[in-house]
Amino acid sequence: MRAKWLLVVAVVVAAGIGAGALSHRLRKAAPPAPHAPAAAAIVNGNELVLPGMVRAQHVVNVTAEIEGSIEAFTADVGDEVFEGQALARIGSSGLESTREQAAAAVETAQQAVGSAESALASARLEQSRADADFQRSKTQVDRVQKDFERQKMLHDHGATPKLKYDATVAQYEAAVKDFDIMDKADRAARDAVRTANDRLAQARQALAERGEALDNAEGAFAAAELRSPVAGTIVARKGELGKPAREFPDLFQIATDLFALEVAAEAKPEQLKRIYPGEDALVVLLDLGTAGLAGRVREIKDGQAIVEFASNVPAVKPGMKAELRIKLQ
Repeated sequence: MRAKWLLVVAVVVAAGIGAGALSHRLRKAAPPAPHAPAAAAIVNGNELVLPGMVRAQHVVNVTAEIEGSIEAFTADVGDEVFEGQALARIGSSGLESTREQAAAAVETAQQAVGSAESALASARLEQSRADADFQRSKTQVDRVQKDFERQKMLHDHGATPKLKYDATVAQYEAAVKDFDIMDKADRAARDAVRTANDRLAQARQALAERGEALDNAEGAFAAAELRSPVAGTIVARKGELGKPAREFPDLFQIATDLFALEVAAEAKPEQLKRIYPGEDALVVLLDLGTAGLAGRVREIKDGQAIVEFASNVPAVKPGMKAELRIKLQ
């Protein structure tokens, strides 16, 4: 009897070893199974249950506008951001130094304008003084000239003493000489004002050019800071520090409305044919364990059924696991 049981055990062990070897051989030789769509189940014969993920309906993609590597992220998935908030820093060699050099050039140009304005003010003051001296000298010449002409006429007729005539001539010649000096000084002062005006115009033009260069440098520097174009919640972020930002077309995805949500779930073609846009669906949020929210099939696209739904519960967020329950037609 004992020998009989030993024989049975030996047969069973041998069979097990042979089956294991055969199973190992089959597993090793079998090709990898093709990728299948997400698991789906039919409940009660006409209800399709599909796993999916909650996502926002209204999403804005944020892309880097300049070349450069990602230096830092200043916002992450789940953060609420406001319009204009910095999301990341894109480094581009020379941007900061260019901005600093442009700012220094503007400061130098402003100093040049200030100096030119001061020089013009001084030149105008000097012109005013020279013009006053010129007018005084001209008035003096006019007055002395009349006396000189009268004394000359009297002298020609022998009706005035020679000493008085000579004194009048000397006074007249001195007045004319002073007038010539004042006239040259006035002309020089006017030339100085014109020169100062030209220099001021050149300085202002240089300042405008330096200011434009600074605006461009600051614009490029500001563009290196990736900023949010809208207010919302970050639902996705791509990219790696040190990697070129342009390698990631959409560095950030920002949802502008977290109450308008949807779930996209894959299904087999024969199942999708029995689902129609507009029909009701139930969205069960697995993370919350709720009874489900009412939804509506919006469209069938790219092998997926997309169900939209509304939620006023802050706990319902993009990225949550969900389960769609749809009645098949």
